[in-house]
Amino acid sequence: MTRVPGKNPWIDLFTKRVEEMEFEAKWTLNFNYKLCPVLDGEQRREGWKIYKTSAFGRFDCHCSNSWSSAHVVILFHYRLRKKRGLVLIRLFRQGCRNCWNSLELKPQVTHSQIQKVFDRLIPKICKNCYGETVEEIERVLEHRKTKPHETSLCEACKSGICRNQADTVD
Repeated sequence: MTRVPGKNPWIDLFTKRVEEMEFEAKWTLNFNYKLCPVLDGEQRREGWKIYKTSAFGRFDCHCSNSWSSAHVVILFHYRLRKKRGLVLIRLFRQGCRNCWNSLELKPQVTHSQIQKVFDRLIPKICKNCYGETVEEIERVLEHRKTKPHETSLCEACKSGICRNQADTVD
């Protein structure tokens, strides 16, 4: 599948960031909505690593309901092999509490939030793929008022990787 520049902000911003890093390897970002939060033995042998994070985002439903979420869950699998780096990304979906559609809604994340996600991912790549010493940067989470988290509407909760599972409202 050919990618058209400017059509996906995740791919465009990732490409820009890895070009800025001047890695010897060529790195590619692909979406995969079947990524699992755990690597199997074969994936480990192949050198895959996992990184899970979250970002602030927005969901818009076809029923005209929309909401912000302070916890859009994002899962990455990444590896470097033979001077080719591959990053797979899964953005976890949510369902609408108004019309109860079933976890179909993909999050919308702003450029600045995507940039912050890559500011956290790129050091993991440097450390785990290139053996670089990376200073851990403490993440300052912005507190924004959002509706209570609902496990029944969260794909990440259903996959067992949502940090909000203990704090949920059903």
